[in-house]
Amino acid sequence: MPPCPARIRSVFVRRPGFFRRRTSAGRRPSSRRPRLTRRLTLRARVTLWATSIVTVAMVLASLGLLLGLKHSMWHDLDSTSRQRVLDVSSLVEHGRLRRLIPSSGGDADVVQVVDASGRVLAGSESETRPGSVSGFPHPLPRGLAEGHPATLHDLAIGDGGDFRVRARPIMVDGRPATVVAAVSLERSERTLASLGTALAFGVPVLTALVAWTISGTAGRTLGPVETLRRQAADISATDLHRRLDLPASQDEVHALAVTLNDMLARLDSASATQRRFVADAAHELRSPLTAIRAQLEVLATYPDPARDPAVAAALLEDTQRLHDLVEDLLALARSEDPAPARMRSVVDLDEVVLAEIRRQHALIATVIDARGVSAGRVRGDAEALRRVVRNLLDNAHRHAVHQVRVALGERGTTVELTVSDDGSGIPPADRERVFERFTRLDEARSREAGGSGLGLAIVAKIIAAHGGSAHADQDPPPGDGGLGGARLVIRLPAADHRA
Repeated sequence: MPPCPARIRSVFVRRPGFFRRRTSAGRRPSSRRPRLTRRLTLRARVTLWATSIVTVAMVLASLGLLLGLKHSMWHDLDSTSRQRVLDVSSLVEHGRLRRLIPSSGGDADVVQVVDASGRVLAGSESETRPGSVSGFPHPLPRGLAEGHPATLHDLAIGDGGDFRVRARPIMVDGRPATVVAAVSLERSERTLASLGTALAFGVPVLTALVAWTISGTAGRTLGPVETLRRQAADISATDLHRRLDLPASQDEVHALAVTLNDMLARLDSASATQRRFVADAAHELRSPLTAIRAQLEVLATYPDPARDPAVAAALLEDTQRLHDLVEDLLALARSEDPAPARMRSVVDLDEVVLAEIRRQHALIATVIDARGVSAGRVRGDAEALRRVVRNLLDNAHRHAVHQVRVALGERGTTVELTVSDDGSGIPPADRERVFERFTRLDEARSREAGGSGLGLAIVAKIIAAHGGSAHADQDPPPGDGGLGGARLVIRLPAADHRA
């Protein structure tokens, strides 16, 4: 194998990361578009490309015009020469040929009858004597001799110059001869030259006019976009409440402004929700941390063997409450993760419900009626659904007086889970609000009785991610077969009917 040239070797030796840098993204990111166009503004690029296309179109149209006009003019000249050849041939056939061929009225055509040796037998020019050498080439070009028209340059006939020539073989007095007719191209060439000059000056002027028009139109079109850009650049994370001015025209730019305003509204809402969530979380975490710190300070400052076990038990309770709050915050953050939930497996929701009821029986003394639990299969994340059932049972136990009732069953294409208690119920005005974060009703303002206020918010987020719905209602009074307290209803698509 021959050695690599020094220049090629230097590429590999001196720049070892060259190919890695160019192919690290799987393609050459900047080679498809020239560097110049990447640096230009959108208005300049639109003007450049549109002007280039119009210029190419005008150049092609100009060339087509010149070629078409040339073809048309030559066709007319060929018709004239053909007619002259036929006229002279008719004179020969009728024996009326004279040494001076009569003129056709045109001052730019020349006709000669030439014998086989290239001598003139008759001509249309008075200066041409019979027997003199013809001004046409001898012998004639092959195509011309066969009857096809041709262009001959610098002929010594008439005023000289270029001519369109046509010839026809004939017999004169039993001897072969040729009738040759030529029409001057001077006028045609002058016309074409004038038109070419006009186009040479006109096309650049029209190109400049088109470029100016396109640039102005693009500027006026992109003006509202630039206004929107400046306004959007002025909006920071602290003033997401601002909105962009809508253009007066009902066009694509107006639609873009509406879309951007909708996006700003969503960002503003998300930012406000996040700030409220952080503030509420900080407030909720501060209380148990303050209690734990105070009790630890008491233990450290005033040790008392008789009191320390009770303080340690209180510390453990506060630590457990803090742990539960952190777990709820983490669960809520995971439920708001935009990543798709794991909903591929089929879950027997009745098994989840019965398992959580058994767990509740082991921890609390509240009576839980599970006779209404029947089969219900859904598709989703088993752990997330388990947390939903646990939060619902914890909420019912927190507000129940003596009894909690759980019912589960399929209702057409949905699986319905109902958890009721015999507490005081939920006022109609608060039945939507209980699914918001850190919401506690007036009867449960204390953290010991009301929990963290995140349980039902987690339920609503998980159920919405599974394509279901959650709402609160009032259970019928005991006389009508209910418990008279709150009733929380969860509806999920059945596994066999889920799209």
